[in-house]
Amino acid sequence: MRKPEILSTIAVVIFASLAGWSAMAQTRQAPPPKAPPTNQSSPPAQAAPVVPAKQIKRDEVFFAIERVVSSKNNDAGVSGITAELDGVIEITGITYRTDGKAEVTIKERTPSSAAFTNKSTQLVFVPPVTGDKWTWAEFKDGARFYAADRLFPFAQTELNRRKQATTNSWNTFLGAVAKQGEAASKVLDTAKALLKAEPPQVQPILASRKALAEATKENKYDDIIAAYNDLSGQTESVLSLGDTYTDLKANDAYLRLIDEFKNSVNVTNAARKNYVQSVDAYNELLVRLPFALVAYGLQYTKIEAKVTAE
Repeated sequence: MRKPEILSTIAVVIFASLAGWSAMAQTRQAPPPKAPPTNQSSPPAQAAPVVPAKQIKRDEVFFAIERVVSSKNNDAGVSGITAELDGVIEITGITYRTDGKAEVTIKERTPSSAAFTNKSTQLVFVPPVTGDKWTWAEFKDGARFYAADRLFPFAQTELNRRKQATTNSWNTFLGAVAKQGEAASKVLDTAKALLKAEPPQVQPILASRKALAEATKENKYDDIIAAYNDLSGQTESVLSLGDTYTDLKANDAYLRLIDEFKNSVNVTNAARKNYVQSVDAYNELLVRLPFALVAYGLQYTKIEAKVTAE
């Protein structure tokens, strides 16, 4: 009769054992508690800018640039650099770095054009150890800062290239004018031979050519322009010569020379336009950054075109 009781007791023991093992298994599988979050991802505190006792003022920015530019000029120096700078750039902001240097934002005064967008940039100035004279140390071009000394050879190379282009294009224009006069004389010489008489345009053309040659030899610009204007004033008269003397239009040699003359006039007009454009390109570089910072102090000044484009 005791056999059922024994079986019940064994069943209770087995159930209790199974329950204990399950609890132990759950204890082992429970994940450890998470550690409290840390502040490792926070950015380090930014160092505060150091404002020197002697702050840089607007006028001192220009004076500091002038001192550096004057030191690079082999001549006695150029007066009025500060006033010139004030005419081409404006100061739009001054901030101080952690090392006490001043970062000055400047902007071109000249509006945007077809070739240039109105530009801003930054200059860096070093505070004075003693006294109140700041030193211009760096300029920014693109995304980088460069030592101020590096601007001078770069600016001189580009400004010289642009200035030389004005000289070359002027000489090309003078050559074109001379060839235009020569082409006109050939037309008139042929017309004279065909007509057995001298056309009235011959002497004015010869006089203009002679005046042009003499003025060009002595670089007398006013006389050059006067001779060019006289020569150009005969263009329509030469071209319409065949309308006055209809027999000329039947001569192939005359017609060929008229075409050559027309072409010479077109070449002269193109050369004149190219000359004016080269002058404009040079003049605009004088007021664009970074060239405007040093151009006037290095004695690069505006050129007045001697003729108009049209």
